[in-house]
Order: sequence, then C-alpha cells, then structure tokens
Amino acid sequence: MPHSPTHDADDVDVRMVPNRKLEAIQEIKSYAVGSRHRLDAQEFTSTTDSATHNSETFDAGLSDEVWTSPVADDYRTKIDAADSGAYDAIGDIVSDLTDAENAFYDAGLGVVPEDSALAVWPSS
Repeated sequence: MPHSPTHDADDVDVRMVPNRKLEAIQEIKSYAVGSRHRLDAQEFTSTTDSATHNSETFDAGLSDEVWTSPVADDYRTKIDAADSGAYDAIGDIVSDLTDAENAFYDAGLGVVPEDSALAVWPSS
C-alpha cells in the first residue's frame, strides 16, 4: 500500500489522507453531470414511450396532424418548459458542487490529517 503524505505539525508527523467529504462531493457532481448525458440518451422508439429529452425527440415519431391544435401547442410548451427546467436545475446543481469542490482546494483541503472529521466523513 502506498504511503500517504505527511505534514509536519509542531515536529510531529501527521499522516495526510484524502478528504472524504471532497470525494463525496466529486462523486455527486459526476452523477449530476452524467444526468445530462442520460437525459440526452432518452429517445422514443414508438409513440407510446414515456421518456423524453425534448419536444423535438418527443414529436419525432408523431405525425404533423397530431401537433396542429391549441391543446397540442400547450403540451409542446409544457414539454419544452420541463426539459429546460431539468437542464437548468442540473446546471445549478453542478455549479454549486463545483463551488464546494473549489472551496476545499482553495483552502488547501484536498488531503487532510487522518484524524480530522473530513478524513472519516460522514462521521459516525
């Protein structure tokens, strides 16, 4: 097993380990970024599927006559709003997680003393 870096604090070697909270933030961020890819991967194979990415994908398998009514226009607007809202929400989450990640790096907390709360996060 490779040795962990040490930090000399008052002439005592302190074993440094990865910041577990930072690792958790990075894992969640990775999942959130992947969520956009999973949204992009949603495609219709028939008009009875329930998964959509956006209105273009949603109506790809439908005839033009289906979308020529005020009700259809209302549904298209709602689909577009939901799609945009999902992308915006994921973007906000990724931005917040990036800020949290950068705060740890800016504070020099990429690695922490092995006895710190961040080394055993979540603490029991």
